[in-house]
Amino acid sequence: MKKVLFVLPAVAYLLYRTNAKTYTTKIEGENAISELKMVDINGTKLAVMIRGADKNNPVLLCITGGPSGSEIMMIKDIESELEKHFTVVHYDQRGAGKSFSVREDYSKLNYEQHVADLIALTEYIREYLGKDKVYLLGHSYGTYLGTLAANEKPEYYKAYVGIGQMSDMKEAEYYSLLSCVDAAKEKGNHKDVKYLESIAEKVHNGEMICPRKYVRKYGFAEHNKTNTMSSLLKGLLFGPEYNLADSAKMIYSAMKYAMPLAMQSMANPLNELAPEAKVPTYFLLGKYDGMTNTKAAREYFDSLGGDVRKKFILFENSAHSPQIEENEAYVKWMCNDLLNENEL
Repeated sequence: MKKVLFVLPAVAYLLYRTNAKTYTTKIEGENAISELKMVDINGTKLAVMIRGADKNNPVLLCITGGPSGSEIMMIKDIESELEKHFTVVHYDQRGAGKSFSVREDYSKLNYEQHVADLIALTEYIREYLGKDKVYLLGHSYGTYLGTLAANEKPEYYKAYVGIGQMSDMKEAEYYSLLSCVDAAKEKGNHKDVKYLESIAEKVHNGEMICPRKYVRKYGFAEHNKTNTMSSLLKGLLFGPEYNLADSAKMIYSAMKYAMPLAMQSMANPLNELAPEAKVPTYFLLGKYDGMTNTKAAREYFDSLGGDVRKKFILFENSAHSPQIEENEAYVKWMCNDLLNENEL
């Protein structure tokens, strides 16, 4: 009987959540904005979330990582202060999360399409919010798309911010593997050392990436144990922005398309596609980042040409997500340094 009393409410909740109406919580204020909607972009519909305390504030267009990831269901919990200074825009990329449709064919999905969608979304946001230029912020795979978009349409962007900046992915993956080997040796995990060394040549040649199991195990995904995965799971299961159907779509699309898109990035390194910066450019890296690799990002930064402002900001107590692991320092930099340098 006790099992029945537990199971019935759980089943009822799951049925309710499967196709529940989704929304983003309201921001109070006469000129505030808080919207979650589907927008027609390049022949598909993209899920777009717009949040800010004052629509007159500068616009910050954010590109999530993955590939095929989403932050819509979890990110607003750490952006309440940011929303006082920016109108913050997040979106799910074509074929990912809420933007996934069973009626569309994503078999030929590629980064060029993602970049074209980002530029078209920028054009929509500029018109919709009445802004000539917007700030562009990418995280992880989002930095790949953001760098290329800013390079193609610099007139659309006040500045570009790359968190967990991608670079030469083949080089980055090899550096991360070496870091994992060193960490495994330090901890005396000889089995891990043996396996990682056995795949070193394949990683070095770009045939595979450094296994994320080890990147996470040795603190190169999260340094401060902030448990981003728990926040993501909470958002997928209980957040108002996602119902369970959306969550299933995100998981499916990540499993099916993330690796092919990552390998496209491997074959087309940013240092070759975008060798110079055309807008003010800021790389924000966690010291211990092994997902995109801080050392490789630094080498890319140092090689960047272009007669624009460029800065490399290192967060000493973070890995791949300083915007989460060192949120207070990140928000302070965004709302003070970034705005002071570019809102002249």
